[in-house]
Amino acid sequence: MASRYDLRSAQDLDTSYASLPGTSGTSVTENSTPLKARILNQNLGGCHPSRWIYELLHNNFTVCDVFGRLRKTELNAPYPWEHPHRLMINGNQSYSTNSTRVLSSVCVDCHFHFVFKMSWDERHSQESCNPQQEQWPPSDARFPWHHLVWVGQESQSSPLVKIDDRQRNKYYPLVAREPFACSAGPCTFSVTLEISEPRMTREWIDLLLDHDTIRKNVRRAKEQDPDRYAAATDDWALQAPLNLNTYLKNLLEATSQENARSISKRNKRFFVLFGTRCFEMFRQLEFEETVDVAEDGVDGGTFTPPIPPRSDNPSGATDLGTYRAYIEDVRSEVQCIIHRGGQPAELCTPGLHADLGCAEVPNVDSVLVNITRYEIMGVLPNQPKEVVVNAYKRQWEMIPDKRKALIDALMSIGNDLNDEQLNEYAVTQSSIFESQVQSQTNGDDGGLTNQALLFFELQPLNDYKAQSIVQAFRRKVAQDPSCANTARNMLMLISQASTDDNYTAELVMEYGEGFSLPTAKEILGLSDASGFGPDTLDDVKEKIRNAKDKDAKTTYLEAMEKIAEHTNSTGLKSTVSELREMHGIAVPDGSNATGASAQAANFDLPVGLENIGNTCYLNSLLQYLFTVKPVRDVVINYDKFKLELTDEKIKERLLGGNKMQLDRGEAVVAQAFVQELSDLFNNLEQSDKVATRPSQRLANAVLLSTGTLLKETKSSAEATTESQPPPLPTRPPPGPPAKENNDVEMITVTANDSRDPVDTASTVSSQTLVEEDSDRSYDKVETSPTTTEDQVIDTVMEVGQDEDVVKISRTSDRPMEIPEAVENPKNGTSQDIESTDVNMPDVEEPETVDQKVLTALEHQKRSSGTDQQDVEEVMGSIINRLQAAIRPSSVDKSTGIQFEEIMKTFFVTTINYTKKFDDKTYQKEISFDRSITAFPAPQGSCSLYEALGRNFDQEIIEEDKLSRYTAIKTLPPVLHVLIQRSQSMGSKNGNPVLIPEILYLDRYMDAPHESSTFRKRVESWATHSRISDIKASKAAVESTIPTGPILESIGQGEDGKGSIAAVTEDSEMADGVKIVEEDWSFDGTVDDDYLLVGRPSVNSVTSAGLPSRPKDIKDTETAIREKMDSELRDKEEALENYYSKLKSNPYRLHAVICHRGQLMSGHYWVWIYDFEQDVWRKYNDSNVEVRRSTDEVLNTLSTSGEPYFLCYVRDEDKETYVDVPRRRRPAPPSDTSFENLDADGDITVTNSEPLKTSESPQELPPAYSEQNSD
Repeated sequence: MASRYDLRSAQDLDTSYASLPGTSGTSVTENSTPLKARILNQNLGGCHPSRWIYELLHNNFTVCDVFGRLRKTELNAPYPWEHPHRLMINGNQSYSTNSTRVLSSVCVDCHFHFVFKMSWDERHSQESCNPQQEQWPPSDARFPWHHLVWVGQESQSSPLVKIDDRQRNKYYPLVAREPFACSAGPCTFSVTLEISEPRMTREWIDLLLDHDTIRKNVRRAKEQDPDRYAAATDDWALQAPLNLNTYLKNLLEATSQENARSISKRNKRFFVLFGTRCFEMFRQLEFEETVDVAEDGVDGGTFTPPIPPRSDNPSGATDLGTYRAYIEDVRSEVQCIIHRGGQPAELCTPGLHADLGCAEVPNVDSVLVNITRYEIMGVLPNQPKEVVVNAYKRQWEMIPDKRKALIDALMSIGNDLNDEQLNEYAVTQSSIFESQVQSQTNGDDGGLTNQALLFFELQPLNDYKAQSIVQAFRRKVAQDPSCANTARNMLMLISQASTDDNYTAELVMEYGEGFSLPTAKEILGLSDASGFGPDTLDDVKEKIRNAKDKDAKTTYLEAMEKIAEHTNSTGLKSTVSELREMHGIAVPDGSNATGASAQAANFDLPVGLENIGNTCYLNSLLQYLFTVKPVRDVVINYDKFKLELTDEKIKERLLGGNKMQLDRGEAVVAQAFVQELSDLFNNLEQSDKVATRPSQRLANAVLLSTGTLLKETKSSAEATTESQPPPLPTRPPPGPPAKENNDVEMITVTANDSRDPVDTASTVSSQTLVEEDSDRSYDKVETSPTTTEDQVIDTVMEVGQDEDVVKISRTSDRPMEIPEAVENPKNGTSQDIESTDVNMPDVEEPETVDQKVLTALEHQKRSSGTDQQDVEEVMGSIINRLQAAIRPSSVDKSTGIQFEEIMKTFFVTTINYTKKFDDKTYQKEISFDRSITAFPAPQGSCSLYEALGRNFDQEIIEEDKLSRYTAIKTLPPVLHVLIQRSQSMGSKNGNPVLIPEILYLDRYMDAPHESSTFRKRVESWATHSRISDIKASKAAVESTIPTGPILESIGQGEDGKGSIAAVTEDSEMADGVKIVEEDWSFDGTVDDDYLLVGRPSVNSVTSAGLPSRPKDIKDTETAIREKMDSELRDKEEALENYYSKLKSNPYRLHAVICHRGQLMSGHYWVWIYDFEQDVWRKYNDSNVEVRRSTDEVLNTLSTSGEPYFLCYVRDEDKETYVDVPRRRRPAPPSDTSFENLDADGDITVTNSEPLKTSESPQELPPAYSEQNSD
């Protein structure tokens, strides 16, 4: 065996050994990435990729807590998942590019899916870690292997998705997304691990593996039809997974719907292997089912799979989260079942090691893996010394407070490996470290400095950078808020011992004047957050409530004050002030923390609304609705509109275009809501403070459905009845045992809808950020079959709704009009109630529904109203509550739809037209919507007209051979436009939409199909489509360098002989190829494939007949580009000329509700225009700001992805329907000076009405409570 001889001198080795990591003076490049930058904000170690893979496969990351979180989560797992995973490649979902690599896998045993998304900066790919950089002795400037560090959960989406969210996206039921980055200075590599649940349920698997049932089916079939099933055997019982695998294989291989292979339900194998018991499985797989029951009672229909389109991914790989990927996932899980039956599986673990640039370590001892020395070093037992030292150098940077422990681990691992060189290196590192510690300790202030370092859990030897000390300070205070003052003193000791002014200044900034902003965020657990929003307020309050002592509470409050100071949030300052008062913590000297409610107001500004716990979205809507006159009229003059709370009136009341049945609970909650809203509107008029506080009762009435209110109180009552804890001083005595009430509401339904009626009503005919299934702003209300006269035939659609009648243990302390109970009819209607309770003379009678919901509104637990909701969804709830509280003013005789002030003000009527290619007439669907929907561009900005066009303009659906468009039949005076920013996979479309001050809606209005108006509209659709095609072609052309100059320069230096020889040689290779003439003709826009050039045959090539080389290529290309530009200009001018004539329906912008943040979290505010004073005001919870320039506001709104909900008002009706009420100024104090006394000493009464001056040219409108109803 050949031996390796090290020719380097002992002096060279000593030089390499005799420096601690990072102190050799070698220059190292630092390349940063967004993920890598997050490493600096934590004190977490990393590990070598081999250990990372090992920990992943064994569900036990040393640092990342994902598996601990998964253990606490209810997972849809058909098999136990806590076992060593065996991963195999999943479908056609893995691919590589120059800067990314995706590896999609599935566990053979538990069916969980693991996707590894690797990426790196292509510009620095040559600087990535590479095993070829391995050397001994080690160098600070070489990075042979990645060192993967968990950088915290993704900020844009929760790493553990709620169960409801997973169910909503069955294609990709993600449960964890965990990013890791390489900590090596030059390396930009990162890998994001995505874990998702199995696609197949346990029920499906049991059906496939129910061998006994299949054998019985086979035997029964042979008895009934022996000739047909002569070849059937009991072995068929084992073939269900194989057959399903084949069905899915055929689905994925089909190229079009025409060649999709249908499955006959009477097929011999399908009939016995699957049969009716598996029909639901194929429906869930989205196979299209036909039913054809024969005379023998057997269904002879079919299941036809939908053929998903091929991916447009350049690599050809399937896109995750699509239907095709879902089918591939299911097929892979079926193959896992087959592999577990005995067929060997090819695992992808070797490929994963190769992708991460490491080697698999064989025969790892599971006991040694979890020993402290290997955990802290981040390596596996028996890895070579080069790997160990590379990890040691990386960990030295990642966990500076554990450097002594790292050296001890290094020495222990050297002993384990019995490697002489590693032992020598470890001993040298230990000696250097100890000598430097001793040297520093002997200094004058060394003892105090070391004590301070140890306080921050840093090992003595202060060679730490100032930022490392600061991070240690932040960690300490965040972990133990009660020690903040001590930590400041320790930081001061370290700063005073330094002779570096810059070093001292960095530390002084942390303790000199309160906490810094990063420290405040660290204390509050917001290090990865982009800001402090209402969505985090409850978590911080919970920290304060759970704090053990007053010092800790003070630390949290000081951190909150820093956030409030930075954001200039009056609402947050108010919250801090209230919390100080609540916990008895005095305001520190020099602090100006005050609540908005306690501040004197500027009476020229409207009153703000305080955030009462993640209610910025509700505040924005309330401020806007306060400016809508019909809403104010209903709320202030409620008795004129009030719905009587009798069973008869409630039963007669039908809500909206769907004619939703109203129940008693909804009606009671609605009236309570209007009363609370009336109080709030009065406060907005009369308050002399900066902001007023909406009641929690109002928030509960809007944000919680009636069913939720009742269920919560039912749970409370049951808990009180079943398990009564010792009474607290402020708790009332336990109530009487709850009766079991078997109230049942009977409604004839065609489909079961488990949503609460309020939830159902609030989501009718609208699409929200939460509900992403529809791409239109309507749902069907009235339908019509195909007719030859385009006539609408109304049909009633019944919606099923379930409601639990529950008990509560406390009654409402708020007076409410509750009429006497009406005797229930005996005809089995929804009002019938049967009770099995026994009436006991000493037991309190059960509460009515009225009492239950009112008590729930009053006493609902605080957390129930603090989950952030979508503005459009909340707007729907508010509108529904207002409708449910008032009686109808008129009824449409043809449809039975009831109209009232709210519906007349906000609801728009739209028609959805659909026509198959072969049909001559359109089918119609009419709906009443509370808003219309606009879709931003997938990339870049677009106008609001273009965004609305994606909803209303004609759409050609080639697969279904039909066209469709939507038109507006009637417009309301106040029109809401929802900018739909939700996308697939729960992401937000943040592309800007250019918002016009005046919106003309003529182009979307309904018109007869035989009219010239409609014909021109069809022409405009064609023109718009042509413009899109030209722009796409221009983008493709402009992304390519012109080839004309290049080709001409190449041809200039060649002579004829050379050209003939080249062509002849090439022609000999193409002998026998059919001659194809060059086709220079083209129509319209030229695309890349407009030119067809054939290869000449041998016989066609002669020196005399050789065609001349093409000339003027550059000029030709230029001409083509100019032609495209010219046509584009012409088309755009024609379209603009057409639109310029459509200005009969102008709507003026009145309000814009904005959202900043991610799809399901963030912060809302609203801009509202005051037509009378010609100013814009920004209502941001407690803060109200003024902007006078409309152009400035519109430019701000049109250049970001923040606008989300637009409110327009018909231009001619704006004075009638909207205004901004002025708050009432307090009456001036009476002046009883001697100047106002007459001769008898009586007070002289004078007219105190202020005179109008030139400074107040406009007369303010009367307060809204004094205005006449419109």
